[in-house]
Amino acid sequence: MNLANNLSKLPFMLIILAALISGILTGWLRLGVELPLLSVYLDHGAMMTGSFLGTVILIERIITQKKAWLYAFPLINASSIIFYYLDLRNVAFYCLIVGAIGLFYIYLRINNKHSDLPHLLMWIGAACWAIGNIHLLMFQLYAHSILWWMAFLLLTIVGERLELSRFLPLSATKKKLLVALLVLFLISSILPFHFGGELLTGISLILMAFWLLLYDMARKSIKKPGIHQFTAFTLICGFFWLAVSGVFYLINHTGVISYDALIHSFFLGFIISMIFAHAPIILPSVLGLTFKPFHRILYVWVALFQLSLVMRITGGLFTISVWKLYGGIANGVAIILFLLSLMSLIVLRKK
Repeated sequence: MNLANNLSKLPFMLIILAALISGILTGWLRLGVELPLLSVYLDHGAMMTGSFLGTVILIERIITQKKAWLYAFPLINASSIIFYYLDLRNVAFYCLIVGAIGLFYIYLRINNKHSDLPHLLMWIGAACWAIGNIHLLMFQLYAHSILWWMAFLLLTIVGERLELSRFLPLSATKKKLLVALLVLFLISSILPFHFGGELLTGISLILMAFWLLLYDMARKSIKKPGIHQFTAFTLICGFFWLAVSGVFYLINHTGVISYDALIHSFFLGFIISMIFAHAPIILPSVLGLTFKPFHRILYVWVALFQLSLVMRITGGLFTISVWKLYGGIANGVAIILFLLSLMSLIVLRKK
């Protein structure tokens, strides 16, 4: 039964992997690496946020629903990757809109059964993803969608952290403060930058990073050995990058912050660190396994990723193109090696 269940998820795993690799390769192309992907490099952001991360989040939430027909949503969402390569960008964007609507519907089902703050935040996050995708289809400009996608991932991650930290004694005041910061960020997504939107984005991200550092369970888990310490370490790395992203937005009006540093401090520094932290927990769950794979080798790839991201962003800030290029290449290599190591640990454990 387990084998049949895992085999039924294999097509999803393969297309998610294809989306990730495509996202990494198009990212390298944008940095200046010569690759035969010229027709799709412009959609790097939609691939990584929608085709890859969106599909992963959809599958993660559908597993708990036990409704086979819901898998149509991640299948349609993931198929966007095919239409990018066929040069049918609008069809790909429609696929992502369907995926976002599907995720919104899944959270609606969850909230109808047992509504709570974590799932409410994730539900709003799904709506933000849909808005960002619709904006991309309408305006064909990533600038209209970036902050909505950031809101989608931010609300999803904060919701998941609250869900996992539900046994911590968080007061109502602390929760209200977090909600207020998220509302502040949502307001900044609507407010034009020249009306203070950029400053509001920066302030809300910095304060949220400090909230997570103070009240997330990572500060307790860091004292435990093994996978708990690894998860806590990578979470804290992510919270650090969230604060850095906030600082960059805060001072972006000075013109000294490069676009690459502004965007990737959040989408790589914060989001990929969160993926590293949760992958040993979520991937086995998606595959229907009861163990959590871990080995200290995972620290090597996390360290490579963090150091190469510092190199990349420093290169962007100080116009050192070689640092930016090789730092970006190392980012992708670290992500691939981390996932290969994790899959190897799963295979070895099953054997």
